[in-house]
Amino acid sequence: MYFDQHLHSRFSQDGTPPIANIAAAALRRGMTAITITDHFDLCDAEIGYQFYLDHESARREEFERVREQYAGQLEIGWGLEIGHPYQMPDVAARFLESRSFDFILGSVHFLRDGSDIYLIDYDSSATIDRVFTEYFTDMLDLIDFGGFDSLAHLDYPLRVMRGKIGEPTVLPWRHLIEPILEKVVEKGIALELNTRGFMDWKKRQEPEDWVLRRYYELGGRLITIGSDAHVLDAVGVAVPDAAQKAYELGFREVAYYRNRQPTLYPLQPVCIRTAEAARAI
Repeated sequence: MYFDQHLHSRFSQDGTPPIANIAAAALRRGMTAITITDHFDLCDAEIGYQFYLDHESARREEFERVREQYAGQLEIGWGLEIGHPYQMPDVAARFLESRSFDFILGSVHFLRDGSDIYLIDYDSSATIDRVFTEYFTDMLDLIDFGGFDSLAHLDYPLRVMRGKIGEPTVLPWRHLIEPILEKVVEKGIALELNTRGFMDWKKRQEPEDWVLRRYYELGGRLITIGSDAHVLDAVGVAVPDAAQKAYELGFREVAYYRNRQPTLYPLQPVCIRTAEAARAI
């Protein structure tokens, strides 16, 4: 059973596909269930939370129509990706208290000075270190605020550092990541395996293997998988690869959220080749 729990429709400021097209693409890619998680970034920028509010009614109407259309073929969850709610805690709290969702991702896209991580000029190792230090510090504040179910794309800044950093790893900032993983486990928050990395220079899931191993060592067992698709071609891409990686690292279940509660489904090995199987070929 394959679930894509990180999808952006035309109701995200940086998304393009209608929800119906996402559903059709998910079926073609063998998904069992999906969750539409459009952005709700707590900032005053043009791409901030006001964009979501301006389109909220149309989003709900389209979602309900598509969910009914695909009933019995594909389960479609009502989700959200909330960004840095600690920057506008009152606005975020009022919003979350007045609405219900199946699933909420928590993320950081902007630093506290308003810098969009995608648009920073990574012109020196000092800049890279500053961004990661601020990013992981803010992630702790995100977890402290709470209100979400799964921590999204833990190593997000690496996406735009090709050619700026030698290897696609966050290992130099392990001392900042360790308390994040500890707090996620303590609070019962899931950790997302984001498949976007398979499609860029990292050629792997986000976050990397050592982060997932450490999460598991600390007692973390809740994981979700999502493509972070903003275009149709990315819907459901590499979800089986992420599921396979999770199995290889020791995870045996993947969570799918309904009404903010996880239902655990067994992970099955896709293509593990044991020594005996390899010799038999």
